[in-house]
Amino acid sequence: MYIFSERLKDLRIENGYKQEEMANILNITTSAYGYYEQGRNEPSLEMVKKICMKFEVSADYLLGSINTPNHQVHYSVAEGLSLNEQELEVLEKMEELHLLKDISQEPIKNVERLHRYWEFIKKEIHEI
Repeated sequence: MYIFSERLKDLRIENGYKQEEMANILNITTSAYGYYEQGRNEPSLEMVKKICMKFEVSADYLLGSINTPNHQVHYSVAEGLSLNEQELEVLEKMEELHLLKDISQEPIKNVERLHRYWEFIKKEIHEI
């Protein structure tokens, strides 16, 4: 986690934040944040996600897998097919639709949920 703590500190300084400010942004104590930078504690996955979103970097960069802070993320889902994050979100919503069709309780609410998901999917596909 040495790379994580170093990159976290570098990003904080580059963006002009004090440790206290970052702790407030992440809704944690200043000492908890300081421990991340010192490498004494490791953040949860949810906290890594918050940090990445705040600094607009990928988790791959923050964790030291790559050296480029911002890169296009692709997920390989089948041979010769890769999806960006937006396309993956659409597929995840479609999977949720598939799961909803099996629910037999409260059919009216399920139809309303299906309709909302369908509208979301149409909008997302249109933007792609």
